[in-house]
Amino acid sequence: MPVYERGYTHWQPSGRRARPAWLVIARRGIVEPLRRRWLFLLILAAWVPAIFKGGIIYAKLKAGNILDLMGGGWTSIEPEGFLRFLEGQRFFVFVLLAITGAGLIATDRRENGMSLYFSRPLGLVDYIGGKALTVVFFYCLVTLLPVCALCVFAYLISPGAVGAELLLGTPLRALVYCLLAGTSTSLVLLAFSSLGTRSIFVMVWWTLLVTGTDAVGGIAEGLLHKGGIQVVNFLGQYHNAASLLFASPRRLAGVSPWVSLAVVTAWTALALWVLRRRIRPVEVVS
Repeated sequence: MPVYERGYTHWQPSGRRARPAWLVIARRGIVEPLRRRWLFLLILAAWVPAIFKGGIIYAKLKAGNILDLMGGGWTSIEPEGFLRFLEGQRFFVFVLLAITGAGLIATDRRENGMSLYFSRPLGLVDYIGGKALTVVFFYCLVTLLPVCALCVFAYLISPGAVGAELLLGTPLRALVYCLLAGTSTSLVLLAFSSLGTRSIFVMVWWTLLVTGTDAVGGIAEGLLHKGGIQVVNFLGQYHNAASLLFASPRRLAGVSPWVSLAVVTAWTALALWVLRRRIRPVEVVS
């Protein structure tokens, strides 16, 4: 049938390739939270410890190593010092991931978004990958980026700094750790999100997992004097396993870093199994 509408124009190919589906999903998941002003304030607050540590590193040039007595290993520019810094970011990781990741799948389930997603040429890997990349981005925003910024700053102001370690070794360790830990925690959080349809309930489950296991492990260790109880500490397992990468002493007393690595692997495998069971591509028949 001919088209007589005056505004009609024939479709002209642009010659540009379409963006990957996972990248489109991740871009939308990243941009929308960043439009909230209070989220920017939270991210800035997460950078305060990095600014404080940078100030201590600068002050050490004037006061010597006496400041190490005040800040402990946290102020060190050795790999262990940066691992301690990553441990200190635990609260911001917990809060920021709860805000940005709790509703990524729960909202789609509540608003029947699955049928819209999978009515297009979109696979399960693209869908989960795009959602996980959103969480990993915010995870690295308060962990990896501050570490890299501190490494560059310490190298520029500290004449005795080892350039190869600060500019290559430590950032590379942090990159590997943050990508692996961020991917694992994002899958666990997305698994929780796929189990519900309300973000508030997902946040409650996430809170119980992170803060609940931390409290249970600490209380049990204090009462029973058995460090092995800390194996239930969710985020603590990631930091304890990271001691292998950062060549530092174990972070949890009584728990081997290899055991923590096995626990982290089990959490990741369980999260993938849950996601595979809860997210089922639908077939739209016209």
